[in-house]
Amino acid sequence: MDLIYTTEFPMKEDLYTLYDNLGWNDELKLSPEQLLAAMKQSWYSIYVYSDKKLVATGRVVSDGITDAYVCGLGVNSNFRSQRIGIEICRRLVEHCIDNNLHIQLFCEENLVPYYEKMGFEKFAMGMRVKK
Repeated sequence: MDLIYTTEFPMKEDLYTLYDNLGWNDELKLSPEQLLAAMKQSWYSIYVYSDKKLVATGRVVSDGITDAYVCGLGVNSNFRSQRIGIEICRRLVEHCIDNNLHIQLFCEENLVPYYEKMGFEKFAMGMRVKK
């Protein structure tokens, strides 16, 4: 399987389809246009294709000077366990390190072991506004 990693923005429909596969559209309730705008307003993003199909993505939200937040890392359910997420994360982190940014990541509790294997460690308590 040939995978193509790129920073070029995807088609909005492809991005929406990936987010739908990940179940993220259920919570976010964003249109394809809004999802693409979020990618374009991110500091850095990576997209992964297999046979011209968008199968994974990850991004960094940052001011480009001090802090960087890795987020939106997701791999299509049919392409998991192939180290795609690990490679995306490695590339995101490397880009942040190259730019001397303080890297942070927020994830669900069940994903902590996954990110710990990639060199992340718990350091703070995340909070969000109640819905």
